[in-house]
Amino acid sequence: MTKGLPFDETHPKALAVYCSDGRFTRAVEALLKAIGHQRLDTMTLPGGPALLCTSGANLSEVDTFTRAAHFLIDGHGITDVVLVAHQGCGYYRNRFSRIAAPQIEKLQLEHLTAASKVLQRRHPELTVRRFYARAADGMVSFTEHADPAPAQPANKFQNVTR
Repeated sequence: MTKGLPFDETHPKALAVYCSDGRFTRAVEALLKAIGHQRLDTMTLPGGPALLCTSGANLSEVDTFTRAAHFLIDGHGITDVVLVAHQGCGYYRNRFSRIAAPQIEKLQLEHLTAASKVLQRRHPELTVRRFYARAADGMVSFTEHADPAPAQPANKFQNVTR
């Protein structure tokens, strides 16, 4: 038993929606700190943001996951959502087993965009950011995928986690 751990009564203003693959947990937490969020609410299930759109999950999964997201956004006063998909996701390999890896990544990026639209349709005031995580040589790097804008390169974040 642990005692004496600090507890903050206020809810975090950021929500991270990502796959439950534990190899990426520390990196996602570090990413949120790097973009200014010291604390976060999380929604983690296999596939993460894919569960917010019907092109990535079945209707009952989408309904349950979307309701949970709206509950947290409304109930906790969330102002910022970070959606993260990752390379080599087992959910995508299983659900889309006939699609090659490069096409799976493209599909994941499409799902990040669709998930963002689902959340912003009900919560237009939300700031939603989309990231794709890649692991190589014991490092996780994130590429941000924003809506097309003139001459703006993607931001990169790197963490030393494994």
